[in-house]
Amino acid sequence: MTAKMFRLVLTGAASALLLAGCASNPSDSALSPGDPAPTAATSAVDCEAFAKRMAAYAAAQKDAEAGPSSDPLAAANTRAAEAEAGDDGEPADAAPVTLATLPLFSVSPRGDQLPVGWQPWTINRNKIPTRYSLAEVDQRVVVHAQADSSASGLYVPLRDRDAGTLRWTWKTSGIIRNADNSVGPREDSPLRLFVAFDGDKGALSLKDQLMYEMARLTTGREMPYATLMYIWGGRRAEGSVVKNPHTDRVRMIVVDSGTKHANEWRCHERDLRADYRKAFGTDPGRVIAVGIMTDTDNTRSRAESWYGDIALD
Repeated sequence: MTAKMFRLVLTGAASALLLAGCASNPSDSALSPGDPAPTAATSAVDCEAFAKRMAAYAAAQKDAEAGPSSDPLAAANTRAAEAEAGDDGEPADAAPVTLATLPLFSVSPRGDQLPVGWQPWTINRNKIPTRYSLAEVDQRVVVHAQADSSASGLYVPLRDRDAGTLRWTWKTSGIIRNADNSVGPREDSPLRLFVAFDGDKGALSLKDQLMYEMARLTTGREMPYATLMYIWGGRRAEGSVVKNPHTDRVRMIVVDSGTKHANEWRCHERDLRADYRKAFGTDPGRVIAVGIMTDTDNTRSRAESWYGDIALD
């Protein structure tokens, strides 16, 4: 899939949400106060054990990249950079930019503004972008996110991957107190990790197909079949599954909530297949992208957060 196509896929989802948000009535996919709240298993793990597993993962990834028959991440990143800009500096449409693995933040060269292999994800040109930069925090290189009434993200387009185990660590300075992820005008989060899945769009409901077509005709962009988000919530209990207030094709799982663990590193391991079944009621398709986002555009607030390494096994 081309660089342009992956930008269209990810940005198309956000554009469709913005379009849906213009309606005067919320979507019936939103959870009302009386609805029973579905729940998923909690996932926080001991960060010391997590760090050892991630160190082993990083070492294995480094060894794989050095193998003679492998597709080295460094080479893939070079091709991605070349594909993103032609000789005239304009995006090139034909070259693939998909990666086989998620680049680790901790191995990105010091001084780089963005982590190697991660691409900016602009939700809407009219929105202020969140600021992302590499920073050394607690003796590790992480991504520092600063949002001020803003919304944007970073993502990695992947060669079709099975839905395996997702591991990551993150930290926030505090919650967005007036945010509520089931209500469109207050749907913000200091930390999000999203996974985009492929699937048979022809099997979707007529309502969803019309929404997809509206997004395509209006923006020229395709939406992913489904998107699963892990978020740090402010009101919902950990393990809550929250339907996006605008589209049934995006579901959120609250893995951290409230201020109890603010300013602490939280480490998580999730079974993507089990979470997808819990959220959507079916088996997942292939994973086509993974990304992060810190957004405060709806609540007009501020947030400061940090993302550590993310791994997909």
